[in-house]
Amino acid sequence: MARVKKKGLAVKWEQLVPKEEIQRRIQTLQKEMQEAGIQAALVIQRVDLFYLTGTAQNAYLFIPASGASLLMVKKYYPRARQESPLEQIVELKSVKDLPAIIKTHYNELPASLGLEMDVLPFREFQFLQSMFRAQHLRDISPLILKCRATKSTWEIEQFQAASMLSEKCFGVAVELIAPQKNPIEVASHVQALARRLGHGARIRLRYHYEKALPFTVNFLCPLYQAQGFTAHNCLAELDFKWVLNGYHLLEGRLLKLMELPPNYERAFQALAEIHDLIVEQARPGIKAEHLYRVATEKAKSLGYEDRLAGMDMRDQPSRLAPLGHGIGLELREPPRIIIGDQTVLCANMVLTIRPAVLAEENVVISISSVIRINEKGSEYLSKISEKVFDRL
Repeated sequence: MARVKKKGLAVKWEQLVPKEEIQRRIQTLQKEMQEAGIQAALVIQRVDLFYLTGTAQNAYLFIPASGASLLMVKKYYPRARQESPLEQIVELKSVKDLPAIIKTHYNELPASLGLEMDVLPFREFQFLQSMFRAQHLRDISPLILKCRATKSTWEIEQFQAASMLSEKCFGVAVELIAPQKNPIEVASHVQALARRLGHGARIRLRYHYEKALPFTVNFLCPLYQAQGFTAHNCLAELDFKWVLNGYHLLEGRLLKLMELPPNYERAFQALAEIHDLIVEQARPGIKAEHLYRVATEKAKSLGYEDRLAGMDMRDQPSRLAPLGHGIGLELREPPRIIIGDQTVLCANMVLTIRPAVLAEENVVISISSVIRINEKGSEYLSKISEKVFDRL
């Protein structure tokens, strides 16, 4: 995640995240911990580590409710020293040394200790529990995710940089796609271009099924098959997941390759109207659940009440999936645009708006855009102007 410079045989890793960013993030989390009555946290998950330290090495970050944090690095210590602006960084020879090192630096162990219980493997939890028997173990993940949900100016700049590069990839994809083109070839060409532009190698999901393809091109063949004729690729679905400096974008567009029947045109129109209404309604003070309700009401008025869906963790359409969600250092973050999510939107939250509709049996179309909640409403971070490209 950090920039690297080679000088002779030595490798120098540069700090990617400014020191002021790291300080602000830790202080924000400490305030949340104080309000929750958690005396300290032990952060282990790589994305949370990167967010709070600036490095994603194999390490453990100890954060007291007040005072300086301590980063204990198992591997790779020299790189962590260069990447992270934290002042207290020590090498960890064995995980079993954690209690002793913490006690050495803070004189005593905390009465309560927060762990990321939503992602921590059970075996690792049991191991930590055996070392911190006297500590009351609490779930710190909701507090970390709450802090991550509101982005800083520096973070917004990462999204803006990624969106400009993503726009270039969409432009190339639209030029390459033809009705008889192999979609895998198109996706591979786009991915090669993206890597040259700085796209990261791995899409991060806070989910045990941590697998996502960064660039996919799907051809939909709704015409002629049912009539017994040779199938033609009539419609292309472009789903691009960008990651730059650790920050993700999730954008999707449609490309018409030939004349489509009226029911598809109506589906396109309904999908765009639902998408745009969610963007229009997204503003500070609104609950995430409200966006879901207005979208379903709009779908009902357009005759698509039973055809509206979200996209689940595996990129499959589902009536139970959200119509959008937060995005950042992981592809899917809180809040979720779904019934039951009472999160109140606030300025500088970044969301992916991602509704889908059933155009006809077994053919689901979707579009997605990334927006930022500002002081009065919302604004697009996505630079792609068209929702449905037309090659006719």
